[in-house]
Amino acid sequence: MKRLFSSLCIPFALALLCVPVQAEDYEHWSDSAYEFHSVRRIYVDELQTPPEVISSPMKARRLKEYFFEQAEDLDDWTLVMPTLPPPVPPSPLETPQAPAEQPKQTETSSAELRHVSSSDPAADLPDSPPAAVSDDEPALSVPAPVAAELAEPPQSPTDAIPLEAADSDLYVKANVTTYYVGTGLIPAHMEWESYMIRDVAYDRRGRPHWFSRRITYPVYVPNTYVPLATVGVQFIVYDVKTGKAVSMSEDNRTRGSSQDLYGVYKRIVDRFYKNLKKDLKE
Repeated sequence: MKRLFSSLCIPFALALLCVPVQAEDYEHWSDSAYEFHSVRRIYVDELQTPPEVISSPMKARRLKEYFFEQAEDLDDWTLVMPTLPPPVPPSPLETPQAPAEQPKQTETSSAELRHVSSSDPAADLPDSPPAAVSDDEPALSVPAPVAAELAEPPQSPTDAIPLEAADSDLYVKANVTTYYVGTGLIPAHMEWESYMIRDVAYDRRGRPHWFSRRITYPVYVPNTYVPLATVGVQFIVYDVKTGKAVSMSEDNRTRGSSQDLYGVYKRIVDRFYKNLKKDLKE
């Protein structure tokens, strides 16, 4: 009986190690030499939600709103946040049209010359001599960039910090790197189930004594596929004057048997602001 019990427990214990319940990969860094206690004004920028990560404008808007809502917990500092624009829906799908037939042209290495045609009828004649080029005729040339003719716009402290944050001490930037529901496998294994029964025992005088006891038995569970909610967000805090990062964190989480991406995301954002507030008070 002991041998049977051991043979059933070992596969069950190994199977538990393969069950995807909760996974977390978190890294945090803060510049120990930076004087966080001198910060008075913080600019929190709009959360970045790349279309390749979150394709739904409504979902992206919901994440952006929560990111700004939790920033209000930093009530001991002056907060500056941009106004969120309305969500932009994807462009409607257009029925693809067959391209119009183009006359065959000689292959050339220039992309601009492929769409240039001559209005001179003699140019198509094989025996016609090449037309002389007049000195007064302007030669084809690439126009100068328009940006060079315009006055240069005012520059922000650094390329990573927008001009709107120039009056602040810190600039907070966040980017969603992962946001999807995957699939995880729980391998086949044995699980223990039990139930209670009422039993009776008689003493030497024949009197009954009722008691309860639990019956435990093994149950085979086949391979099971479960959803995995995976979310990752990167946070960077810059010093506006120097343009250098003074705090960085990357939070990647996976919750097994769940499709609640928004719930996982909220916990990531909550941790970020909790740690940022802790840094600011040091």
